[in-house]
Amino acid sequence: MTRDAATVVRRVREAMLRLVHPVEARISPDGRAVAVAAAGPERAELVLAPVPAATIVQSPDAPAPALHAPTGPAASTDRHSPRWLPDSLTLLHIAESEGASGTEVRLAALDTRSGTVRTVVRAPGAVEELLVSDDGSQALLLCAADGAEQDGMHLGLPVRLGAVPAPERFARGAGRRSLHLVDLADGSVREAGPSGLTVWNVAWRGGTTAVATVCEDTLPSGYYGARFASLDLDARTARTVYTPQGQLGAPALAADGRSAAVCEGISIVAGRPVVVGLATGETSVVPGIEDATWLRFDDDVPGALWFAGWDGTGSRLGHTGHDAGTRWSGPVTLGGAGYQPGLSLSGDGRLAVTVLDAPGRPPEAVVARTGGPDAWNWTPVTALNEPADPELAGVRTEQTLWSAPDGRTVQGLVLTSGAHTGPRPLAVLVHGGPAWLWSTGYAPSDVLGLAPALAAAGYLVLLPNPRGSNGRGLEHARAVVGDVGGADLDDVLSGVRHLVGAGLADPDRTAVLGHSYGGFLAAQAAARTDVFRAAVVVSAPTDWLSFTHTSNIGGGYDRTYGIGGPDAPLELIRRSPVFARGGSATPTLIVHGSADRVTPVGQAHELYRSLLRAGRAPVELYVYPDEGHEFTDGGHLLDAAARVEQWLATHLAPRPAAAPQTAVPGDASPEPIPGTAPPAGPDDGTPSTPSGPATPLPASAGPAGGRG
Repeated sequence: MTRDAATVVRRVREAMLRLVHPVEARISPDGRAVAVAAAGPERAELVLAPVPAATIVQSPDAPAPALHAPTGPAASTDRHSPRWLPDSLTLLHIAESEGASGTEVRLAALDTRSGTVRTVVRAPGAVEELLVSDDGSQALLLCAADGAEQDGMHLGLPVRLGAVPAPERFARGAGRRSLHLVDLADGSVREAGPSGLTVWNVAWRGGTTAVATVCEDTLPSGYYGARFASLDLDARTARTVYTPQGQLGAPALAADGRSAAVCEGISIVAGRPVVVGLATGETSVVPGIEDATWLRFDDDVPGALWFAGWDGTGSRLGHTGHDAGTRWSGPVTLGGAGYQPGLSLSGDGRLAVTVLDAPGRPPEAVVARTGGPDAWNWTPVTALNEPADPELAGVRTEQTLWSAPDGRTVQGLVLTSGAHTGPRPLAVLVHGGPAWLWSTGYAPSDVLGLAPALAAAGYLVLLPNPRGSNGRGLEHARAVVGDVGGADLDDVLSGVRHLVGAGLADPDRTAVLGHSYGGFLAAQAAARTDVFRAAVVVSAPTDWLSFTHTSNIGGGYDRTYGIGGPDAPLELIRRSPVFARGGSATPTLIVHGSADRVTPVGQAHELYRSLLRAGRAPVELYVYPDEGHEFTDGGHLLDAAARVEQWLATHLAPRPAAAPQTAVPGDASPEPIPGTAPPAGPDDGTPSTPSGPATPLPASAGPAGGRG
C-alpha cells in the first residue's frame, strides 16, 4: 500500500468528483452534429459538437455546421434530454431552474445556429422522458408529479418541484407518472396518458398510438409487475398486448405502428427483446440476444431491430437483420440515458453516437460508422475531461474468471496500481441490484466510488459479478431468485479464494464492501463467515420483513427475487442480516442516507443495533442528512470515503506475531449459509478449481484496428 493511503483516497475521489459525465449523446438526423447532455460538478449543460469530417458518410467535404450552445440568462439552467427536430438545426431539451416557488421545468427549443432559446411550454411535472414525432410537429412528455416516489436508479428520493409539504401526504394514486402531448407549433399541451394507470417507460413515433409499460400502482414496487400495453392517446385508453414473466424496459415502436418491441428481464432491466404484433397479438423472442438495454426498429428493413446491451463486463451492439459480421462487442462501457448501453443513430442509420467509458480513458461522446470496412471504429467528438487524471489513468483493470463451488464460472474485474510486490490487502466491492454489474470503465462509481481510490492507494480491488448480475444472460441473472445471500455469496467468497490462491491477496487482510443489495451480501458475509477482517455496508436492506412494508419497492422487489412475503414472514427473517449468525463477528461500518426511500434509514439502525447488542465486534453507523439511496453531495462522499479508508486501515493492519495456541475445545466452523453448496475443497485460501490468469484489458478502448 502507499505510504499515505488516506491522502491518495481523498485525492482520487476529488478527481472523480471533478469529472464531467456525458450522460446522453444524440446525433442530428443529417449526421453532422452531436448534442450531449453533460453532468458536471456544478450543473448539467448541453454541449454541441460537429461530427469529424472523416467520419461523415455523405458529403464529408462540406463545411462543419456552426453550432452555438445556449446563450443568455436561460443558459444557466440545468438541461437534459436533447432531441433533434428533423431540420437538424433545432434542438428540443428539458430546462430546469430554481425560482421563488420551487423548481420550474420547461420544454425548450434551442436554435443551434444562433444559440437562442425559447420556451415551448412549462412541463406539468418532472420530465423523465421526452419523445419527438417523426415529422417534428409534436412532442410527448412522460412526467412524474410532485412527490412521486423514485426508485434506486433515480437516487431513491421523491420528486420535489416545490417545498416539502408539512405534513407530507401519502395516499393511493398520489404521485402518478403520466403522458402529456405537446403541439410544437402553438405550445398547447394536454394529458394523453391512460386514465388511472402509471406509465413507467414509453415509445412513440407520432399520432395517437404509443406503447408503454404500465400498472395501477404509483409506487416503484408496481414496476415489478408492469405489463406492456398499446395506448390510444386520444381516447386515453390502454390495451394489454404482453404480460411478462419478469420486468420490462426499453420499448420500441415501428414507424407503421403495427409492431412493437420491449426487453424482458429481471429487476433493473437487461433482457431478451420480445417483438409484439399490435394488431395480431403474436409475440416472438429475438434469438441470440440476452442482455439488451436499448432497442430501435430499422425503418428500412422490415422487422429488423438495432440493439445495444451488456456483454460480460463490456458492451455489445448490432442489428438483427444483418449478418453477424456487422455486430460489435468490446471491453468498454457504451452508455446512454440511465447509464446503460444505448445508441443514437442518424436518420439513415449509417452513423451511431454513444458515450464511451474505458479503463485509462475518461468518458466522452464518440461516433462511428455502422457499416463498411470502418464500422464501429469509435472517434471522439467531445473532450470534456482532458487530460486524464494521472492517478485514475494509472489504475489497471484486468478481467478474471473463477469457479464457484457448484462449478459455475464467475466473472469479475481486478483493479490495481503500482508494481506487484506480493500479496496485497484485498478489498472486495459488491455492486447493487443484484441485476446490475461491474463493467469496464474509467472510474467505477458504485459503492461510494471507492474502487479506483482504493486501488490507487495500494489495495487489490476485486469487483465480482456473481450470479444475479447482468452481462451473462438471463439464466445467470435469474439464478439468484429464491436464493438471495446463498450461492451468490458463495460466488463472491470463491473469488477471494481464487485471488489468495494466485498469491495476489493477503488472506489475513481482506475486507468486503457493498452498496444496496451488495451491502446486503457484505452484511451476510460479515455475519456468517470469518473470511473478512472488516466490512462496510452502504444503503443496504438488512431486515427483509420491515423492508417489504417500508421500502418504496417493497412487495415488488422481494416478490421478484423470491425472498418471501407477508404469508411467509419466517422466510423473510431467515434471510435477513439482522438475524444472521455463524461467524465469530466482523468489525462493520454502516453508511446510510437519511432520506433514502428504497432502503429506508431504519434498515441501517436495525443492523447497527443488532450488532451492538451482540457485542462481538466493533460497529459504527454514520447517517448523512438529505442523501438518498445514492449519495450526491461531494462533501458527504469525501467524508464517507475518509471514514471507510480509516476503518479499513484500522482493521486490516498487520497483526502482531502471536505464539501458537491450542485449539479451543468446542470451537466450531461457521454455520453454513442457507441455500448454499459446501465448498468443493477445504477453505484454506486455495482456488476451488483451477482457472486461468487474469486477462489484461486494453487502455485504448476501440475494436481491433479502430481509433478507440
